[in-house]
Amino acid sequence: MGTILNVILPFFALIGCGYLAVKLRIFPGDGIAGLNAFVWYFALPCLVFRALALRPLAEILDAPFIAAWAIGGWAVFGLVALLGRLLFRAPAGVALLQGQGAELSNIGYMGLPLLIALYGEAATVPAVLAMLTDMVLVQTPTMALLEVAKSRGGGDPAAVAGKVLKGFLTNPLVLSVVAGGLVAALALPLPAPVGYFTEILGRAAGPAALFGIGAKLAGQPVADGLAEVGLVTFGKLVLHPLAIFLAMSAALGWGERAEIAVLLAALPIGGNVFVVAQSFGIYAARISTAILASTAIGVVSFSFLAARMAG
Repeated sequence: MGTILNVILPFFALIGCGYLAVKLRIFPGDGIAGLNAFVWYFALPCLVFRALALRPLAEILDAPFIAAWAIGGWAVFGLVALLGRLLFRAPAGVALLQGQGAELSNIGYMGLPLLIALYGEAATVPAVLAMLTDMVLVQTPTMALLEVAKSRGGGDPAAVAGKVLKGFLTNPLVLSVVAGGLVAALALPLPAPVGYFTEILGRAAGPAALFGIGAKLAGQPVADGLAEVGLVTFGKLVLHPLAIFLAMSAALGWGERAEIAVLLAALPIGGNVFVVAQSFGIYAARISTAILASTAIGVVSFSFLAARMAG
């Protein structure tokens, strides 16, 4: 337990540093956008590209892992969205965001640095596969459904599809996955300058991302509707790891990749859900409260789960 905490607690301390930096006005709130842009467009894509480019293609194309992650995620998504409709009479768009909040882990900004610290480079490919699966098989369909719900059936299906497709194809993480996958597929060696450049930027992703999470949490509004927030948070920190445990055990048997997947599912809610809620103008305040709650509780729950699994 002590060894695991020695690895995990500094990562959560970085989140605390970002939070305090904004609260104490050491770090300007308007600087968060620039820090996040650095992580999103430069550091994180380099980390993902390098991880895939240096791996054999067979290790990347893990269809059972992808299927198990998608099935487990959609099971939780559907259950929480249904409960939102039944218990709180949530409109379709709100229920979709509740389901996505319960399924979408903060893998890019929190999971990658945390799991690499715990498992080494072996954690990188499963984390990237989980993140890419979420993008392609969960987030993209959810965006399309939200567009349909927003238009109330009156929107142009081609326009909706084009908007969703454009957002996916211009995503820097998707582009880095494609580039890294091509290098792996062609078994191309990385030139030394490229390898060193991506290594330097990739190493900056973890500290900058975690600091940015804390800084953003400091400015998140806290809303009412704690019962709904509790449902989404419970879905994310309890139901999602449980569903992924069952799906991975059935698809892969119990091993290191399944263990990594469960810990990825036990991460707090990803900030992308808040961005989506803001862009559609629905449920943003309560989703931000759920992100804050899941992150605060996740400090304890993730540490406990990681210690139990490692022990």
